[in-house]
Amino acid sequence: MYFFKEIRFLLVFLVMMRCYLSFSQEHVIRSDSIITPPDTLIPRTVFPNLRHVSPDAIDKQVNYTSAGIKRNDLEKKTATLIDQAVVTYGNIEIKADSIVFDMVTNTVFASGIRDSTGAVHGSPVFREGAQEYQSDSLIYNFVTRKAIAYNIVTKQQDGLLHSSMTKLLDDGTSNISRSTYSTCDADHPHFYINLPKAKVYPGKKIISGPGNLVLEGIPLPLAIPFGFFPIQKKRAASGILIPRVGQEQQRGYNLTEGGYYFAISNYYDLAVKGSIYTNGTWILTAESNYNKLYKYNGRFSFSYANNVSGHKGLPDYTRVTNYKIGWSYNQNPKARPGSRFSASVNMSSSGYDKTNSYSVAEHVSTQRQSSISYSKVWEGSPFNFSASMNHSQNVRNKTVSLNLPKINFNMSRIYPLKGKSPGPKKWYQELQFQYSAALDNQIGTYDSLLFTKHVWNNMRSGFRHEAPLSLQLRPFRNFSISPQVTYRGVLYTQKYEKRWVPDYFNPDLNRRMPMVVTDTSRGFFYGHAINPSISASFNPQIYGTFMFRPESRVQAIRHVMKPGISYSYIPVFKGLSSDMYRSVQRDTLGHFTEYSIFGDNIFGTPSLGKRSSSISFSLVNIVEAKVFARNDTTGKPEKVKIIDNFSINTSYNIFADSMKWSPVAMAMRTTLFNNLGVSANANFSLYGINEKGQPTADFALKQNHKLMRFTGFNASLDFDLGELLRGDKKGKQGSTRQQAGQRGATAMDRSPGGGRTDTGESLYDEWGYAIFDVPWSMRVHYNLSYQKPSLKSMLSQTLSVSGNVTLTKKTAITYTSGYDLKERKITMTNIGITRDLHCWTMSFNWVPNGTLKMWNFTIRVKSSVLADLKYERRKDFHDEY
Repeated sequence: MYFFKEIRFLLVFLVMMRCYLSFSQEHVIRSDSIITPPDTLIPRTVFPNLRHVSPDAIDKQVNYTSAGIKRNDLEKKTATLIDQAVVTYGNIEIKADSIVFDMVTNTVFASGIRDSTGAVHGSPVFREGAQEYQSDSLIYNFVTRKAIAYNIVTKQQDGLLHSSMTKLLDDGTSNISRSTYSTCDADHPHFYINLPKAKVYPGKKIISGPGNLVLEGIPLPLAIPFGFFPIQKKRAASGILIPRVGQEQQRGYNLTEGGYYFAISNYYDLAVKGSIYTNGTWILTAESNYNKLYKYNGRFSFSYANNVSGHKGLPDYTRVTNYKIGWSYNQNPKARPGSRFSASVNMSSSGYDKTNSYSVAEHVSTQRQSSISYSKVWEGSPFNFSASMNHSQNVRNKTVSLNLPKINFNMSRIYPLKGKSPGPKKWYQELQFQYSAALDNQIGTYDSLLFTKHVWNNMRSGFRHEAPLSLQLRPFRNFSISPQVTYRGVLYTQKYEKRWVPDYFNPDLNRRMPMVVTDTSRGFFYGHAINPSISASFNPQIYGTFMFRPESRVQAIRHVMKPGISYSYIPVFKGLSSDMYRSVQRDTLGHFTEYSIFGDNIFGTPSLGKRSSSISFSLVNIVEAKVFARNDTTGKPEKVKIIDNFSINTSYNIFADSMKWSPVAMAMRTTLFNNLGVSANANFSLYGINEKGQPTADFALKQNHKLMRFTGFNASLDFDLGELLRGDKKGKQGSTRQQAGQRGATAMDRSPGGGRTDTGESLYDEWGYAIFDVPWSMRVHYNLSYQKPSLKSMLSQTLSVSGNVTLTKKTAITYTSGYDLKERKITMTNIGITRDLHCWTMSFNWVPNGTLKMWNFTIRVKSSVLADLKYERRKDFHDEY
């Protein structure tokens, strides 16, 4: 009996060994299915000498782990992983709650698990390099390197691509079926583009067949025959700019802002756009942006417009060409220490903005300013250099002023006699020397002549250099005496000669009459002079302090007065200057007047025709206070300025023939409550006027028994109304609401929800009224100007307001408006409303009056990928409004 048991056990053992050897031999031949601890699949490269290797064998090692169950089925040749399963194969990683690895077909099936609520946890995540996909379930083949994913969601730049089934190919692309594309990141997108079939090139583009737009789950009859969605992660790409289609009553149907975008490099781009209208109007625009990190950035734009209005062949037909040039260049301060180049150009013809601009600021402003400048400072030396080209334009009267170019070279103040040793200095060591040179070319013309040869007819050119040598002496405190000798020279391309002509024919009056005629000579003319001068000044400071009682919040008020008196004298010595002054008869009585041959040039005449001496008087007042804050516990008062500056200035010309006193100028500036800005200035004349309103040499005191004659006054007031009304309430908002909650409990209890917010704050004040706590701001600016230089007076008053109101977290209103009290009309008003619709933005802008009378309603997708997906309605000043 025992012998048969042993025989039976031996037979069972031999059968098991045969099965094991057969199983092992099969796996050696199919090396792609060898299971070796710990949970590793050995590739065929481990056994290179094997002769019988399956063509389906994989060429990399497969590792798989899990936090929970790991089961290897030797009969079915599968491995099952449950709970945080991970399979890696080269740069491919698959994570899921459950993974089944089939060693025969070399495939992996991954899926998540649903809980009792139906939510899926541990959804498969497939990662290959930088690409990552998340789906409900996934099948991947290690040999073909292809995968099929169900209900996958991938992020493509700003958009999310949802697809019911996705086939991931070995070249990195994917074919998707029954998919949607949207830039909305909500769980249930507010909108999407339905794409039955599409192909995805990761990081490059998405190409699809026919599709349609679905909004809030409702399919719209907005279909596309095919779709092309560019996806650029590293740099922009060149492409067509699709024009907008529109219609205007004056210019007709139109295609606007269409063209081509050139992605030249990572630092530069170029967009060429055009607009065309059926009435013949067309606009061509070129725009370029450039940006190099830590070097420079800027933008250049040029627009040329052929504006047509009216009907050809009728009297109302007009055709006008306009242009606009814009350029900005900003250099990083660290790019080139010691030198800087910058540009800010805003130049246009007078009719461009009026016809083609939709900016309120460009319609209201009449001034255009431009500047292109370069500066250089030599470190460790007193020298510096600057060059600029400047442009100033008035679009109302069409005048243009240019500096082409303006160059300056300066040597800052040096002390040639000052030693390097420390200690007291001698008086002569205060000797100072400077040098400066300037070159300027000025052009005054009209914008219609700007790019013609006639622009050079009125050009004025000049060069000036000067070298002052001065010494500053301080005999006692606040008093200084400064003798100075200055060499000044000028070089001009023209000079003026005046002559008296008794019977000159005046073409404007069409008759002969005696008058002074000016002749202009062209060439190079140099004049120079050595000008000695002496000046003295006395500028003391007087302080006055008024102390309050200890229990007062105001500790003290201090008044600072800074009177000043200065005297200057410039003599005239023969032989110290070239001959630059002439005399000419000025009337039929034989009276002569002196003039300079360089009088109308840029830098004037380097010397005076006669001696000059003047005395200047000034008085500056500053009033400050030290005030304790309410409920102060620090014991330190805060310094508050009551009057920032109140000044009075005038001067007396000693050698003037008449009217030696200059006008008295007063100016005041202060800021109250850290919010209310007040400034004012007034001018007075000490002399009277005759019956024609012309100033006379008689004092106003003698003429009408008044010390001075009032000639002008300007005042401005600027403040934030919201801050002014809130005052200290902002910091006490919590306590105010708490008091309101206690006092108005009865009224609030009757209201829905008990009259309180979710945070417990009261919605009503102490009298039961709702608390208005909407963020808002209103900037108010008031300006008053009164001028009376002669008999007639001119008064103008303007009031302007601007601000915003945030109705909700996603709704805001902005506004600008004003009122001209002289014209008694509302100035140009602009009201804008914006609404954040999560993945969409809605805006409405309205200009109800002025030259830019218009309204515009737009609802568009936020993302730039679908920037053309929008709805826009507009009616502007080109229509009959």
